[in-house]
Amino acid sequence: MPTVEPEFSIELSAQIPPPSPDRPPLRANVYETAWMANTSLATMFPYVQRGSIVPGVTLFIGGEHAEYGHFFHENTEEEVALVMGGQGTMKPLGTVMIAPLLHGVQCFLKDPKNPESYLLIVITQRQPDDREQHERVFFRCGCNEILFEYPFESTPSDAYDPHASEILPTTRHSSEAAARFNDDVANRTCKRCGKVAERFPVEAWGWTLNTRSHDVAGSARAALLERAKSTE
Repeated sequence: MPTVEPEFSIELSAQIPPPSPDRPPLRANVYETAWMANTSLATMFPYVQRGSIVPGVTLFIGGEHAEYGHFFHENTEEEVALVMGGQGTMKPLGTVMIAPLLHGVQCFLKDPKNPESYLLIVITQRQPDDREQHERVFFRCGCNEILFEYPFESTPSDAYDPHASEILPTTRHSSEAAARFNDDVANRTCKRCGKVAERFPVEAWGWTLNTRSHDVAGSARAALLERAKSTE
């Protein structure tokens, strides 16, 4: 019987490129990151520059005084969410979600006041290679009117510098957005229905502490390097 040649063939030409020399592969553990983190969206690796894949770990914990609130986030880059653990949540273990570019953000706990409830989720974003990146954080009234919005530039830097740390712009600017919303009652007053919104519980998200810790640690590093120069 003659051999019948296939009418088409699959040619595997696309390959994953080797790691960039300036960003060597590093090991990290999701659960260890969550344990040590002082913020939501805690980055697992120091790479947040162009082309980097940036996984951010968030741990929500229920409790008598737990309050996370709700806000909205818009990003020109897609975010992929993976649930790595949870109990009493709206998102079961193993759930994978591709968030719309404009999406609501909350803790996804069915009962945040239940101390047995928790959710461990990883939000991953791939930084753009050669285009600008823009984000926006905003808050809505119960009547759906936008109360306050805070757009910001989040285009990543071009190259990783091992001698300087960078914070993910989303963390710093989310902290600033919440601060401006909370500090001015005019930003929390609805222009449609007149209702004044409660202050956003920014402390529960950890952005402000994380940003401050990043800046102080950077100052400490700079002071040590300056001292080292003075002793040469």
